Amino acid sequence: MLIAVFAGLLALYIPLNHGPARWSPKTPLDDHIPLIKEMVVPYVTVLALGPFTLVFLVLTSVRLARAALVAGIVLLLVAYPFYAFAQTHVPRPEVSGDDVFSTLLRLVYGGDNAYNCFPSLHAGFSTIIAVYWLLSRRRAGRYVAAWCALIIASTLFVHQHYVPDMVAGVTAGLFAGWVGLRIVRPPGQASERASSP
Repeated sequence: MLIAVFAGLLALYIPLNHGPARWSPKTPLDDHIPLIKEMVVPYVTVLALGPFTLVFLVLTSVRLARAALVAGIVLLLVAYPFYAFAQTHVPRPEVSGDDVFSTLLRLVYGGDNAYNCFPSLHAGFSTIIAVYWLLSRRRAGRYVAAWCALIIASTLFVHQHYVPDMVAGVTAGLFAGWVGLRIVRPPGQASERASSP
């Protein structure tokens, strides 16, 4: 059921991804962030890391898998009012060159309108993934969390987001991850709360 709800909410992303932009969170710092085409590689990996993380959690901890799905749902519920009523826009630079990074970045730009920027879902989902990997597997979780940090940074260097988009995405991801853990408690803990006066 959680997967169905999450998938249904995710399907609303494209219909919401259009203008007009109603405000801009751009800061002076954003003018000094260069375009680094190679950062498109970590940027696109979240599309595979998300499903892989869910499968891994289902196989290792159903409770954490449920909590992660709840977190994903909460993140979308936090982001969508901004996309619907406070839309933002990040203009994309012209990407020249026939190298693989330029080609991949043009594919990213072509497949995703330049709206739905605040908060960054890339940053939010990467934060959730990092949190749940750290909770599930501390040693491997450190490596996954480090890669998630690279994904979060990539949102700026491929000019998909401004700094406030990224910060808001991380904040929303931390909040959503916390809500997921609060709602989906360990069985013993849940029964203790239910039996307490």
